[in-house]
Amino acid sequence: MRKMITRTIALASVLILLEIFRNRVVKYRKVELPAKESWDAPEGYRLSVLHVSDIHLTAKNLRLLEPLEKLGDRLWDFVLVTGDLIDDDSGIEPVCEVIGRLKARYGKFSVLGNHDYLCYQGRNPVEWFKVVTHPIFGFDCNRFCRANDVKRLAEKLADSGIRLLCNEVAEGKLENGTPWQIFGIDDPASDRDRPQILYPCVADSALRIVLTHSPVRLESLRPFDAEIVLCGHTHGGQIRLPLFGSLTTHSDADRKMSAGLVDLGGCRVYISRGMGEGRALPIRFLSPPELTEIVIFKPDNKCLSP
Repeated sequence: MRKMITRTIALASVLILLEIFRNRVVKYRKVELPAKESWDAPEGYRLSVLHVSDIHLTAKNLRLLEPLEKLGDRLWDFVLVTGDLIDDDSGIEPVCEVIGRLKARYGKFSVLGNHDYLCYQGRNPVEWFKVVTHPIFGFDCNRFCRANDVKRLAEKLADSGIRLLCNEVAEGKLENGTPWQIFGIDDPASDRDRPQILYPCVADSALRIVLTHSPVRLESLRPFDAEIVLCGHTHGGQIRLPLFGSLTTHSDADRKMSAGLVDLGGCRVYISRGMGEGRALPIRFLSPPELTEIVIFKPDNKCLSP
């Protein structure tokens, strides 16, 4: 009996380590979404979006940029980033440089996340425990976190051809002349979101996409009537248990809706698992990191007719 228990523990340990190692590999996902009828685009029109989120870059984890570097020859219509590009200031230059090399026909846009504003760090075991478990127990970690250089991050994003949207809207037209709008909502996890100021900007016939970092207060985004709301923050739970799911999502999304295409707050939402983990707990379990290509297409009514 003792040998069987020892072997079971050893096997379980090996499987856990293999799963942690497997979850270091970024998955490339492709999601196809039929557009709403309000989008005035030709039947069969397809729009490609590369969704990047939660890189959490520092000078010590530059390996996280490798999946993005491999996509340098691809061309999307939009490259959209939903925050937590960095974990501290050492990640600013390299992350902006690599995203800057990505190609997008109509532009690259980003919002900021809570880690872009603050460097979460623990100077002793007690502080480290509070940083790691604050999504579960609600500890206030801000008093021992330091501010990141958001101004430098914004400047480097601009230099790299990436427009930062802080409660702002970007607008343009597709090659066929139909309008598009990208609404960028500042980080709701740190109460910087002000979507109400953008409600009057909504153009009914435009393709509308909303970027925000965290799936929090999504009901405030309903007036945009967007094709899709893109966000991240949850890391898909980051640590998931069999049968139980995410330990926490630190957001309005519950354990079963912490990643992927979901309906929250009356909005169609895609929650990215993100690419990184953060310095406090740099492991994942049953929640592999991801990059996502989202294809929004106008259905061909001829194909839909009986």
